[in-house]
Amino acid sequence: MTKQSPSNKSQVSSDRYQGTAGSLLSAIDLITLVFCGWILVYMSIGIGRTNEAWIHIPKYLSIAIGVLLMAWGNKQAWVLGRPRISKALSFVRGIYPVLLFGYFFTSGHAFNRIIVSDWLDPWFMSIDKGVFGYYPSLEWGKTYSNWAIQELFHFAYFCYYPMIVGLPVYLYFKQPKAFKELIFNLTFVFYLCYTIYSVLPVIGGRYIPEAMELTKTYRGGLFTHIMVFIYSTSGHLGGAFPSSHIAITLVLTVAALRFVKPMGIVFAVIAFFLSIATVFCHYHWAIDAAAGIITGIGAYYLANYMRAKLNFAGFH
Repeated sequence: MTKQSPSNKSQVSSDRYQGTAGSLLSAIDLITLVFCGWILVYMSIGIGRTNEAWIHIPKYLSIAIGVLLMAWGNKQAWVLGRPRISKALSFVRGIYPVLLFGYFFTSGHAFNRIIVSDWLDPWFMSIDKGVFGYYPSLEWGKTYSNWAIQELFHFAYFCYYPMIVGLPVYLYFKQPKAFKELIFNLTFVFYLCYTIYSVLPVIGGRYIPEAMELTKTYRGGLFTHIMVFIYSTSGHLGGAFPSSHIAITLVLTVAALRFVKPMGIVFAVIAFFLSIATVFCHYHWAIDAAAGIITGIGAYYLANYMRAKLNFAGFH
């Protein structure tokens, strides 16, 4: 039995790493590059209608280049036998979309009126009026103004934030495979929503001046105050249809029911109240909430299907 030289071992490692077309990029890398590519092309074509294009085009381009550089660096560290560097880069590549979600969402205001120059809210609110005979996103919160009811729904809405951190962290330590699946699914659903937002400019319930004022008026208890603070300090408009708040909450709920059932049951209760809260707290039209429910459940399983296809193609 012949002994391989170090150079031969390195070549074998390199060949094994390059054994598939997608070995350089992960599934998350690929969908991130596709999303960034779409936004870059979209902003470039509609540059005359893009706000602060000189800021956002370089940022999206830098993110895409950063993804490619991390993938290349990870590969080189693995081939050259640098396990610590490789492990660190693998970790960052597994979670970096979470660090980008906020920017991707808030940057949407820069290009969400390239195709349609005016907000589409009059059409969306007419659907609510046709179904209910009034605007739930204005009337519910005004009619049920009791301190306890306000606090209940603002608490439910706030729960989105600890949920989106808590479940991934738990799965990272307890069920690494489930963690990887969840991060891909969250990324896929976020990018799907952001892509829709880029062509459908919808503010949601805050399009009504009175509702906008209510979301910025301090009243009630702790969680009502927290949500008022968040919406008072954010100048972002748009990104209402479908409700990503609901869609992502349902992705987390379905994942929790699969992998951590007790947590999933708690999430399901929160998801019920949160879905109502998006309208009650004046953030969304009822049609936004309905679309968020369909998007969250449907896109969760679509994401699983896409991930399986990409894994089969070599994008792990």
